[in-house]
Amino acid sequence: MTDSHTPSMTRRRFTTAAAALGGTIALPACTQPSLDVTDAAESLITHSEKPEWQIGFQNAVAQELRTDQMHLLSGKVPLDLNGTFYRNGPALFERNGLRMNHWFDGDGMLQAFAIEAGKVSHTGSMVKTNRYLNDTKAGRFTTNSFATNVPEPAPVMGPDDMNVSNTSVMSVNGELYALWEGGSAFQVEPDTLKPMGNKTWGDGLQGMPFSAHPRFEVDGSLWNFGQDYFSKRLIIYRIGVNGELVNVALIPDVPAGMIHDFCMTDKHLIFVVPSFRITKQAPTFIDNFSWLADQAQDVIVVDKNDLTSRRQFELPPGFQFHFGNAYEENGTIVYNACVGNEKFATQGARDVLKGEIPARSGAQLATVELAQNGTAKIRSLVSDLAEHEFPQFNPLYQGKKAQYLYTVGKSSENTPGESAIVKHDLDEGDLDFYDYGKEQMVEEHLFIPKAGQKSEDDGYLIGTTLNLASKRSHLNILDAQKVNSGPIAVLELPYYLPLGFHGTWMNKA
Repeated sequence: MTDSHTPSMTRRRFTTAAAALGGTIALPACTQPSLDVTDAAESLITHSEKPEWQIGFQNAVAQELRTDQMHLLSGKVPLDLNGTFYRNGPALFERNGLRMNHWFDGDGMLQAFAIEAGKVSHTGSMVKTNRYLNDTKAGRFTTNSFATNVPEPAPVMGPDDMNVSNTSVMSVNGELYALWEGGSAFQVEPDTLKPMGNKTWGDGLQGMPFSAHPRFEVDGSLWNFGQDYFSKRLIIYRIGVNGELVNVALIPDVPAGMIHDFCMTDKHLIFVVPSFRITKQAPTFIDNFSWLADQAQDVIVVDKNDLTSRRQFELPPGFQFHFGNAYEENGTIVYNACVGNEKFATQGARDVLKGEIPARSGAQLATVELAQNGTAKIRSLVSDLAEHEFPQFNPLYQGKKAQYLYTVGKSSENTPGESAIVKHDLDEGDLDFYDYGKEQMVEEHLFIPKAGQKSEDDGYLIGTTLNLASKRSHLNILDAQKVNSGPIAVLELPYYLPLGFHGTWMNKA
């Protein structure tokens, strides 16, 4: 393997790459005029006009939250479930009369649900990035964002000046990180959620983008990527079980489409470049992109053992935020993804902050095949129960052929989200689901394998819902083998949590 794919790569080369990435990522926000400022009178919605579901897109009730013991509404918390369920999501949308224009722009808040001996406590804390601290000191938003420009913005010297750390959360070697798209992972103390600062994985990698969707091997090591849109390349990270950088590489000639997630088999990394691509220079970062209805998606497959080795495929036009599992069978790569269009990213995530039912992406769960001869096709598309998102699977089956996948689904006409958790039998094509009801908005549910697991679905699903009737958030635990029976335990907080994105589980040491 060449020196460009090992930690021995010179500091000078890394520094040059980091500077290029930092400068180009920041370009739309720091060099363009603030043309997208939303006047408070236009942005803020009067109380009488707010639909009840919009509490999920308001500021958190406090920037620090604590409940020592959640109220058990029904069932019993399994005694063999001991650890902490972490979640992340935007939770600060308004300061000093200015409301963000886009859901993805809110500052991140970590939630920690600590489960031990059948009881659950909750801690919520804003991720105290430099951006958050600067805004708090100023008493206003001072930095331009993904889709919102502010009056009199502060200069942006690199991606971490814009980092809201609001998308996901990662645990490796007992350490905890809040993740975003365009900047560094932000480390926090796992028990208290106190800030520990931006993480630099290696010499010269300061400020390099680190995706919100790392992929873990069964042994606890991980792969991740960062995207340099304007230079059309990816940076690939390989991080060991000890949390230290093992390997890094720059992958050139990657079209500038919005890659939010990826998937992997035991041998390959799979990146899908959607038909939503940078075509212009615009006032905000999101507005650099255009939906190209006739543009095929490029699928780039990279060999884990030789990151210079790649294959390329084409798929019909499309866009996906999230992927499920992937595996290889007789030379064919098979993976699952929630495929739709760009409408939620461009418009829907703006709509929800205005209190409007959002434009939807129409995301459906698809199975894709990449054949050894270079052809690619979508083998099947699940259309039952409306849209599907946030796919999860048993992490012990990473890179293997798995029978089950879990998503949220069953879109509601009267709210922006879904109301059901769905279990997909990928072998038989069957669906098993539990509908929480029209008064609840369902968030991602993680699969937690039971100790001494006897079958692939022998485990728990754990996830949150926002109850619109009580205006409180629930923690739900389900038996993954009996999804349609509903939660085996439901616990309630004395407050609501803004709707978030992704989470992780950390077993109790």
